[in-house]
Amino acid sequence: MEELKAASICMRLCRNRLGKRVRTVDLLKAIASSGGIAGWVVWKDYPFLWTAIIAAAQLLDAMKGVFPFARDHKAASELTVALELLFIDSQFEWERIHAGRITEHGVMVARRKLRKLMLEAEQRYFPDGFQPPARLARLAAKEAEVFLDETYRKIKRVDKG
Repeated sequence: MEELKAASICMRLCRNRLGKRVRTVDLLKAIASSGGIAGWVVWKDYPFLWTAIIAAAQLLDAMKGVFPFARDHKAASELTVALELLFIDSQFEWERIHAGRITEHGVMVARRKLRKLMLEAEQRYFPDGFQPPARLARLAAKEAEVFLDETYRKIKRVDKG
């Protein structure tokens, strides 16, 4: 469960990082396109320059889906949702285990099922694989540990009554 939460957090961090790059390209495209048109209107002496700027902005827009970070951002966004949904399922399974409603064999079956679903989700959104930056992976692991400690320490206190 901790591994799944860390993967979910890591993918969210990667998605956010890639999202900044996508927004930067969108901003540059908007500035170039609008600025090119405005420049053309104000300084009609340089039509080739303004045409080139507008054409570059259009080319950037057309190629946006080709940039690896734009494609990875979309995949990371979708995988983040898939991993969070799996984490919700893992929490349900943990609660069943904690309540004693599942056998040891059932625990192994549930763990296997969640690992398999996690792998399938990763493969669906990143068929060629994805290696997150080590710094983000470490940050995600720490965040997951804190989340689980805070969440399940409360359950331990409730159990003690």
